[in-house]
Amino acid sequence: MSLLDTIDKVDSYSYSIDAVNYTLVAHDGVTAIGLVRIDIAKHFENSTGFGVNHDKKLITINPEYDTLSKRDELFSTVANEWRKLPVFEELLDRGWRNELYTVYNPSHTPYMHLERAFSVLTGCITYGAHICGYISPKNSSDGSLKMWVPRRSATKSTFPGLLDNTVAGGLGYPYGIWETVVKECYEEAGLEASFVESHAKSAGVLSYIYFTEDERVQPEVEFIYDIEFENESDVKPTPIDGEAEDFQLLNVEELLARIKNNEFKPNSGLVIIDFLIRHGYITPESEIDYFEIVNRCHRKLPFPTL
Repeated sequence: MSLLDTIDKVDSYSYSIDAVNYTLVAHDGVTAIGLVRIDIAKHFENSTGFGVNHDKKLITINPEYDTLSKRDELFSTVANEWRKLPVFEELLDRGWRNELYTVYNPSHTPYMHLERAFSVLTGCITYGAHICGYISPKNSSDGSLKMWVPRRSATKSTFPGLLDNTVAGGLGYPYGIWETVVKECYEEAGLEASFVESHAKSAGVLSYIYFTEDERVQPEVEFIYDIEFENESDVKPTPIDGEAEDFQLLNVEELLARIKNNEFKPNSGLVIIDFLIRHGYITPESEIDYFEIVNRCHRKLPFPTL
């Protein structure tokens, strides 16, 4: 695989006008907030609270759902109803998280909260925080930049056994971005809050639209943080919640080789490519697709955002 192949796997939804999926529209009848696969649209048609226009490929939340609490109740009811359907057993019943994601409309304003497992059926934007924990060349035992890389548990429902960037987690309500960074660093890697709060630094944001193997549209935004470890021994990430099997230190050459060998979870590979660009290890001189890679890591999304 090339580095661009990794980007293609993550930012995989067409850039042309969508003529297949249905647009999920807010109760105002105007604002698009998601994209829904055609067979999923039929389930909205059979659920109270929505109008479905097959000619225009629109699913519109009914006007009476004009408050956040009403919409929360509506989508909670629908999610629990669909959870009982055999067609959604894998995604909803087995994948149920009891965790809420926030959808925004207008931008910066919470519009509704969705069960995490159900959110992937709506095509609404989901948000996460990804942390890259690294050791700089000056503090490395052999003078090379290294990153702490976990292997995902073999029992995880998604991408079992693949590699990740150091820590990652979705932005579950009511936690903010920084709270999620601190929480996930302890839960996944055993890093104490005092260490994270003094070492983590905001390093940007990535956006893309993922087209899943079962043809669902998932727009995603990932807030990126770097943590520079002072050396290789004083503080080490350690699995806590079972999300990771172990952590290993990989240098730049090893990171690139594992990415090209398709050993990383796709969006974790994208996060590491972004890290290597920011730290000067992937440059316009070394990577022929540099311009497209950078652009595709920062896709403009067609919906209101956080």
